[in-house]
Formats: sequence, C-alpha cells, structure tokens
Amino acid sequence: MVNLVKGSIFDSKCDLIIIPCNNHGGVSPGILENLLTRDLPYFHKNLEAGDVFFTENIGRFPNALAVGYAASVDVHVDRTTPEMLESIAGKIIAYCGKNHLRRVNIPLLGTGAGRMAEKTSYRILKEAFINEKLLDVTLYVYAEVQYKNINNQQQVEKVIHDIPIPRVFISYTATDPQNKEWVVAFASKLRKNGVDARIDVFHLKPGQDLPQWMTNELQMADKVLLICDKYYAAKANTRKGGVGWETMIIQGDMSSDLNKDKYVAIVRDANIDESLPIYMKSKYAFVWPDDETAAYGFDNLLLCLFNCDLKPPVGNPPKYIRSALGLS
Repeated sequence: MVNLVKGSIFDSKCDLIIIPCNNHGGVSPGILENLLTRDLPYFHKNLEAGDVFFTENIGRFPNALAVGYAASVDVHVDRTTPEMLESIAGKIIAYCGKNHLRRVNIPLLGTGAGRMAEKTSYRILKEAFINEKLLDVTLYVYAEVQYKNINNQQQVEKVIHDIPIPRVFISYTATDPQNKEWVVAFASKLRKNGVDARIDVFHLKPGQDLPQWMTNELQMADKVLLICDKYYAAKANTRKGGVGWETMIIQGDMSSDLNKDKYVAIVRDANIDESLPIYMKSKYAFVWPDDETAAYGFDNLLLCLFNCDLKPPVGNPPKYIRSALGLS
C-alpha cells in the first residue's frame, strides 16, 4: 500500500524511516536539527548516488526501529535522477524483506537539492512500491503547496490491493514450553495464510530494547491476538514481565472507541475463567484448548483478521406484512 500524507516523516510510527541525504552523506539543516533533537543516529559517510545506508535505531527516538540514509542527490551535478530513486526503492524493498519490516516513512526524495518535480518523485516512488503487498509505504510532503500541486495534477491515486494484508501482533507467555511451541507454529500458519503475524521469535533482534519493541508492535498492529492460559492471565493481572508491560499499553488503548475490536483473546486452556485476564473477561474470545478445536476455529479467526462481514443483507418484508400494515 502506498499513501501520500502532508507532514513530517518523524511524526508517525514506522518500522523504517528514510532520511534523505546526498552521496557525501550530507543532510539539509532542517533534517540535521531533527536528527540531533530526536536522538537519531547520523553517520556522515560517502555513498554511491542511489545507495542506502541502513542502521538500527539505537537512540531514544521511539517512532522507528531502523533508519535508512538514502543518497538521493548527486552533489557533482546537484541532481536527482529517476534511476537513483528506483535504486533506492529496490534497496528499501530488499532490506525490509530481509528484516521483516513492514511500515516505511519516506519523504518525496530529490524534490529539494535534487531539483526533481514533486509529481515526478511521487510517480517514481509510487510505481516502485505499488506491487509490494507486504509493505505499507507512506510518502511525506512537508509543504502545503507541494501537496496541493500533486493533488491538483490528479497524481494521487488510492492504491487498493485485492486483499489488504493485516498486520497482527501475538502476545503470549513462554512459561509453558508447549504453549510457546504452539504459538510459533500458529504464527507460521497465519503467515502462510496471508497474515503478517509478528512474534518475538521471528522479529525481535538481539540488542533491541524489548519494551520499546513491544510498544511499537502493539501500536502499529491492525489486530492483536492474546494467547491466554493461566500463566498469561497471572502475569497480566499482576503486571509482571513482558506480558505485564503489554497489558498496561493494551488497557490504555482499549479505552478508545477506535480500538475496541483490535484485541482478540484465544484461550488455550479448558478453564476459561482462570485463563482470561480480568480486563478481557467481558470480551468474546476464541476457546481452543486443543489442536482439534483450533483447527475448527482457524477459518473464523481469519475472517476476523481480514475484517470480513458475513452478515446477509436485510431484504424487504413479506407481502402479507405490508398488507397487514395497510400498505400496498
């Protein structure tokens, strides 16, 4: 999916934020100020025009897991070429695929020092990412005049895939080794069925800040699955460990009407009351105490994750009802 937004690349959460620079690693004064004030890593190094230098975010900036410095301007000619943007997009796609990253914030590259027209930059980047179904790319336009220019030229198109891929975070506890094994297999099955299922085993890297990673995943998820057993409920109710941290975020998020359907519990124990956290006891839950029932409910879960509405349409009342009401 590709979206165009008026604003700053620094303002919304993402997996990867792209910083525009030239092939000597130089950035604009405005970008440099943001890097310094937001404690983002900055490496002033030479790059080939069209290359991208990627690094994990080790600073205090909470809105991105990784940073990419895109050499979108060749200082020798003070220009940005379409080939440079296509090269940058290809490197972003490859890096995201290798590191299981999904959401990317990118400015309209080359529209400053590179002297490329806004609508040209937008068209090239949109075409480069349009078929990447596992990526959510947001292209940012900072100035109102640039944003209006693109809209007025009818360059902005809403990109709709046949079936949008939901991003789903799985919250669980590994206290029971068998439960952890089940969760890993379950997440793998979801991914095979078109769901971007995300768990620590697949996506958490050594050295990453665990609370920040969990916070980012919870906030960026379309749906969150809580794999509940007695151990999960105990940690959630007493705010212990990673589950306790996630519980604080989840409860705050659930207070918003916008996110009331975001969190779905899957009970993995026959004792439902003992396995559900207190804050989830009033919510509808899937109950899968064994693999047989899990197999039965998996299709219904997919319908939920893809936001499928299977209610039949309301038809017209029968003729005898209309007659009884005195209507022709």
